[in-house]
Amino acid sequence: MKSKDRLLKVLAAAAAVIIVLFFAAEIYSLANRTYTTQTAYEQTVLESMDAEMYIIRDETILNLSSTGVIVPLAENAERVSKGSTIAASFPSEASAENYIKVQSLQKRLEAYQKIDSQLRLANIDINKLTNEIDADFESMLNAAYSNDFSTLRDDKLSFSEKLSRKQISFGITVDCSEKIAELQNEISALSSSGTPSEIITAEESGYYVSKLDGFENVLTCNDIDSLTAEMLEKAFVGKNNEVSDSSIGKIIDGYNWYVATVIDSAKIGGFSKGKAVSLLFDDSGKNPVTTYVYSVKNVDSEKSLVIFRCNLMNESLTSLRKVDGKIVMNEYTGLKINRDAVRLDAEDGSAGVYIRRGNMVNFRSLNIIYSEDSFVIAAKPDEESGIKLSHTHLKLYDEVIISGKELEDGMVIR
Repeated sequence: MKSKDRLLKVLAAAAAVIIVLFFAAEIYSLANRTYTTQTAYEQTVLESMDAEMYIIRDETILNLSSTGVIVPLAENAERVSKGSTIAASFPSEASAENYIKVQSLQKRLEAYQKIDSQLRLANIDINKLTNEIDADFESMLNAAYSNDFSTLRDDKLSFSEKLSRKQISFGITVDCSEKIAELQNEISALSSSGTPSEIITAEESGYYVSKLDGFENVLTCNDIDSLTAEMLEKAFVGKNNEVSDSSIGKIIDGYNWYVATVIDSAKIGGFSKGKAVSLLFDDSGKNPVTTYVYSVKNVDSEKSLVIFRCNLMNESLTSLRKVDGKIVMNEYTGLKINRDAVRLDAEDGSAGVYIRRGNMVNFRSLNIIYSEDSFVIAAKPDEESGIKLSHTHLKLYDEVIISGKELEDGMVIR
């Protein structure tokens, strides 16, 4: 009997120890349970397909008829009008340098003449002028910090002219006559020795590009309507033409330019003529270019030749020719959510996430409109869509729980 009582006491003590250890483990687990969260932000995601693209433009090559020192007078990718000066050729380095000096001095002279012509100004917006002066000064500081002094001289002239206007408006006398006379004498002395031997002008209006790639006029805008996949393939694999030493650049003519590519017919069911389609010419995905479908031609039962038209032009676009780009098929805007946070409702299987509001956990539904391996995009459905949600939809700036154990709607986090 005594041994039986002893056994019961041992079992009772063991049970007590097990219970204490169980509750201690639970308390430790609760005390050390962590919940990682991520704020829900709105983001636009582009769904795209890869495409090998060829850029087709009308381009006029600019050549010099004489040899000498070349001075470009137009900026790369600058929009130029017909007859405007593109570049000049000089018989020597000294004459070229004198010409450049004269152009710089002429800008300074015009700035001083503008200041000198202003009498006491009335009805001037001092606050606006002050802001412009501050902006010019900040621009000069930024140029100095970044070691980019290409526009510093022009910024300085603009700053000085505006500062003088402000001084004049306060009744301060600004006398520029001595500086004007000095600049006029300097220009006069240099002009005779800085005369160009040849001036190159734009035959047509367009965009000036300082470099040639050798594929100019391989395909032109006149080829667009008759373009075939074979012609495009020949342009892709063909070698570029040799660039002449007398070439100083080109003018991209015309209002429109074109992008040609051959892609799977199954992926372009919605490509009708005139439809706006965004193209990506780099891997960043941040600068889509809006184009319009010009034509769709069947190559065979699986492939189609698609030509896009575009009228946008800037410096980065002028350098394009053969591009491994992307065609944007769809654009989705909504709340970007880490895929690890997405859970299924136990009752109806609908997608959702848990959010943390203070110490409270709540379940929020998701209307997923796009997904990838690492994230989903969710947007609140329109009332007319007929989509029914089991819970309130996730909202902007909600704190979404990415990791956490045994989450329940309505539970309290200690």
